[in-house]
Amino acid sequence: MQQKTNGIILQNTKYQDKRNILKIYTLQHGVQSYIVNIGHSKKSKIKSAHVIGLNQIEFIEQIKKTRSIQLISDIHVSYIYQNLFSNPIKNTIAIFLNEVLLKALKEQTENAELYQFVSKSLIVFDNQNYEASNFHLHFLVELSKHLGFYPNNNYNEKNCLFDIQDGIFTAQIPTHLYYADSELSFHLSKLLTDKSNFTCNAKTRAELLNLLLMLYRLHVPNFGEIKSIQVLKEILA
Repeated sequence: MQQKTNGIILQNTKYQDKRNILKIYTLQHGVQSYIVNIGHSKKSKIKSAHVIGLNQIEFIEQIKKTRSIQLISDIHVSYIYQNLFSNPIKNTIAIFLNEVLLKALKEQTENAELYQFVSKSLIVFDNQNYEASNFHLHFLVELSKHLGFYPNNNYNEKNCLFDIQDGIFTAQIPTHLYYADSELSFHLSKLLTDKSNFTCNAKTRAELLNLLLMLYRLHVPNFGEIKSIQVLKEILA
């Protein structure tokens, strides 16, 4: 059976000489893996340029219940990024976001709201002409909302410490080690409150990133470490 599907490429792995395995976050049925034949001639339906990470695509999947991994017979790039890959800062952030999505998106079921969030966020980022260095922080915060562990912004003069494990601001130092000090907690509250005008220096940006990634490690099973974080911190320093 053939059917047209929408997706965002998360991973492209070499499988055989002209065959790759793609992990794709699809609109219709969540995260799925597919085998594709990559061609190099002008007549090839699927070329290397089609299967770049974060590409937003429409594709024809060949569904056969006896196969554990389905086949793709045709790919069309549904949105062509203007500078996401050519702008050094945006490209570094994109590589980081790609790695986060690969680790955080696990469900093999339809979630149209989450899919649209990821798709539209990448398009907005691609078209963003103003300062882009905090985009990944906003993205992580908003993604956590869709994944079910968005921080409770109950910050005030009393509740001035952020408990990363419980996702709330508290007045007491938690009995565990996963919390932020008062200064970093203040900046997190500003990030949660003032999404459009939030600014910070490189040091605070790096500390907020560490905090948010710890939030993900505590709430997403097997999230682990992000390999691209060091390059991201260096280019945003």
